[in-house]
Amino acid sequence: MKAKFAAAFAASLLLAPAAGLAQSGTAERFVTVQPADQWLASQFIGQAVSNPAGETIGDINDLLFDKSGRIANVVIGVGGFLGIGQKDVAIPYGDLAITADANGKRVIKVGLSRERLHTAPEFRATEKTTYMRAKEQASDLGQKALDKASELKDKAGRKIEEMRTTEPAK
Repeated sequence: MKAKFAAAFAASLLLAPAAGLAQSGTAERFVTVQPADQWLASQFIGQAVSNPAGETIGDINDLLFDKSGRIANVVIGVGGFLGIGQKDVAIPYGDLAITADANGKRVIKVGLSRERLHTAPEFRATEKTTYMRAKEQASDLGQKALDKASELKDKAGRKIEEMRTTEPAK
């Protein structure tokens, strides 16, 4: 009886750690509360960027991470209105000055003028997000619609002119 119990107990000891190791092999770690010295990426994307004069010169469109997981570059959308006609410019993350205003709201500044950002080379992503692909398709469809509308306008103009010249005399 003792031998059966000892054998069963030994088997359970041998199997229990193996089951735990099969899951992860290391101790699992979870973060349950945002650390005070860390920011959510979702709070940065869309945030206004201003120059030293306090003028809004663009907004953050994306963040580029290096292989170690650190933010290496920031993509700022400049020009345009509501994203239309906007140009993306990437600058090193270290070029940003991140402070807080009198109300504690985060303020992001960069030491570049609006003109300098407008003349900077455009950033091109090498991997496309679903949003980027949808934006490109919408742009293509919009251009096709403009082309078709122009074609129909020209056709209507020719038809009206034709009707004027062939109108019966009264």
